[in-house]
Amino acid sequence: MLPSFNDLAPPPLNYDATAHSRASSDHYAPSVAASTNNVSFNDGLSAHNAPDTPLKPTSNHYEVQDAANDNPYIYDADTFLNRAASKLRIKSAFHWVDPKFFHERAWFGWGIPHSYQLPGHYYKPVSGKPIDVWKHRDVFRRKHAGLNDDRYLDPLDGRVEKLFVQTISELYDTDNDTTWRRTYIENVSPWIIRLAYWPYSHMPDPNRPYSLDYAVHRTSPSGIRAWKQEQWVHVGVRWLPACFGLLLLMSYPTDIEGQVRNHGNYDPVPYRYWSYPVTARNFRENLGEKLNSHFISSTKDFRLSDRCLRPRLLCFLDAQTDDNPRGLVDPQTWMDAHGGGVEPTYIFVSYTAEKQFERRCRDARRDIQGTGSSSCACDACRYAAADAEALHAIAYQAARNAGVAAYWTDQCCMSTDKDELQDDVYRISDVTRGAAKIVVVVGRSGRNHLPHGVTTLDLLKEWGTRMWTWPEVLLGPVGERIQVYTRGGDINAPLEISKMEFPAQVWDDGEVARQLIDNYEGTLTLSRLELVIMALECLKTRVEKGTTKYLDGDLSYALMGLLRQRPKVDPTDSAFQAFARLSLANDSDQLLERMICLLPVEELNDTRLDATSHRDLNGPQDNRQRHYWANMNDYWGAKLWDIEPTCQVAGIGHDDTVILDGAHAATIHWDRFRRVAITTRETWSRTLARYFVRGTPAWFFTGVLTLSLAAGSSSTTGIGALLLVVALLTVLLSPMLILHIYGGKVWNTQPWLFGFEGHMSLRKIEMKIFGFPSERLSWAPYASNMSHHRVNTEFLADECEGTDPLLANESEPEVMVSRSGAKLRLFTLVDTNTMYDLLVQLRHA
Repeated sequence: MLPSFNDLAPPPLNYDATAHSRASSDHYAPSVAASTNNVSFNDGLSAHNAPDTPLKPTSNHYEVQDAANDNPYIYDADTFLNRAASKLRIKSAFHWVDPKFFHERAWFGWGIPHSYQLPGHYYKPVSGKPIDVWKHRDVFRRKHAGLNDDRYLDPLDGRVEKLFVQTISELYDTDNDTTWRRTYIENVSPWIIRLAYWPYSHMPDPNRPYSLDYAVHRTSPSGIRAWKQEQWVHVGVRWLPACFGLLLLMSYPTDIEGQVRNHGNYDPVPYRYWSYPVTARNFRENLGEKLNSHFISSTKDFRLSDRCLRPRLLCFLDAQTDDNPRGLVDPQTWMDAHGGGVEPTYIFVSYTAEKQFERRCRDARRDIQGTGSSSCACDACRYAAADAEALHAIAYQAARNAGVAAYWTDQCCMSTDKDELQDDVYRISDVTRGAAKIVVVVGRSGRNHLPHGVTTLDLLKEWGTRMWTWPEVLLGPVGERIQVYTRGGDINAPLEISKMEFPAQVWDDGEVARQLIDNYEGTLTLSRLELVIMALECLKTRVEKGTTKYLDGDLSYALMGLLRQRPKVDPTDSAFQAFARLSLANDSDQLLERMICLLPVEELNDTRLDATSHRDLNGPQDNRQRHYWANMNDYWGAKLWDIEPTCQVAGIGHDDTVILDGAHAATIHWDRFRRVAITTRETWSRTLARYFVRGTPAWFFTGVLTLSLAAGSSSTTGIGALLLVVALLTVLLSPMLILHIYGGKVWNTQPWLFGFEGHMSLRKIEMKIFGFPSERLSWAPYASNMSHHRVNTEFLADECEGTDPLLANESEPEVMVSRSGAKLRLFTLVDTNTMYDLLVQLRHA
């Protein structure tokens, strides 16, 4: 049950019913918190007020709450400036001046941005425990702590700052239903350029009445010749006011060109990971670990589990007695009794406990793992005992038919010690490799005959859907046919199936599985990368069908049996952590690094379970959620072998994260645009235009002063008149001259990454950054999963051109998409290095 949206936020904040909230005397002021933007939650160990609170808020401990009058961020904006603005009714009085800056929900600050909206949602402990204090140490070792809210790393000083996201007007005027602070998109272009373009802006198009279509090319001679009467009137009415304003602006020197910074590179992300990883590639970086001198000169890695050279126990046919009805004997003991020279041969008996040979009840299995035995006599245990007897009877006869000394089954041939049992479970692959033959036993639990209409092949297909049975086929003896015995069937005439027949007759994923069969049979050689990818795909298919979970990392532990290096099993590992440790331990051609580069096709956007909803821990849905990282489908159809990573995974972090070494990052500026320094070609016309424009104020005032002091001197009057005429002509032409100076093709730019919430056309974005639509920006044809492109045949026959994603395929406009309340939100990224815009869909974590 979700807490009420209007519940009071947890202490130490005290709230009242007024528009403002007061912070407690012992509360941090102002609040600072670890970042949820550009900063991992693993950037430093967190200290909490409650000792039993987890290290990081997960879906089970935190949720996004709706913020009404109890908004915990209000106290952060409860400053003298906002109290004064509220008392003087500044927003209502000056709303007409700037509806965005003086918005009814706006709060003011001395920093940038000066006007913003508070988040509409906040993070709140679901358990109702005291507020967690989040800690962060930046790259300069400065400390700060505070509440959990959205933050980012300032590239200028490395501090964790509040996250402000600029938003399009249509969204800014709606309620802020996000966890970040919103601000409006400000025009950062110089006023002199904005005023120079003002006569051409919103020029009416006779062919499209009331259109906002405008472009700089209308100022060219060819464009002027095409003007209609409405356009001439539009420009003429605005021209003289623009010229007068430009004269005033040119009289005051201002910085029109942007700043070149970082030696012409992007702003970096000043981040450093200070904490210990869960597992590091370099052993000495792990917490509490010291290098053992015994292993310095050894090729053995003590972090890996030992291989099983022979089974722990076998059921020997000649060792069955009244006291030992299964004939369970240690193989070494049997060898000593038979001369000690020959290893015993055995068959591997494979079956499934799901609906065929049921195991004992959960309580009985827990007792056996804890004490080695159980006295439970429930119905499930009685049925399991009957199933076990039938299984051993078939296994005994199968071993006799195969002419071997023993058989192995996990029913009794593994240790009853809890720790040893766990090792035995994940080393079954070694037992499979050593077997002389693989025998599969199928049947229906509690029945000695097959139900009507059920065939051996039907039961075999059911057996083939289990994750643990799949590697047993791959690792069986090369060239040996697999025998299938049926409970209640003819025990002397088992069904024999070649390994090559399994993909077609038994498995649903035969196309992929056949390649693995060919690899292990020696008829096809797969690379290390191909082997892991295909095996992971097959195992994932089976685990999603509902294979019983023992540990979260079962899939990786099953995959581990196919690889050479096997990390020791850690019961605390998540599914991803188990796979990441396996990948680090093996030479898998940078598998993990390649997987990070994929953009999987999201299939679970709306199917993720709520934190408080019922979860079936063995259900297919939970299995898919636990193995979301194993999705190898890429939006662009790329395969892992198409990717060449340039960085390396240095360790495994908390909460299914990895630590990258050698990765380069650039800061995305979400709060506002910046003026972009550009380099254009210095032509003679641009040089003359710059000379006249910059000299106009001096010529104008010098001419006026000369005429006033001429005192009847014709020469002085002529000089003054000449200067004044040149200045006035330059002023009259100043809109065209200024656009010519700062327009043109861009040869070089200062790289920036800008972002904003929503979608705007390219021309609107250029107006906000450059002051006029210059056709410098274009839509990226491939950069995101929303990118679109088309063939442009205006010049080249097959030129690829990026198009507006929301205009392609008649997509709905951005406002409808963003306001829909869906988890996916639209954001636009602007890259001033490549001059590309790309639209992305992001889902709140």
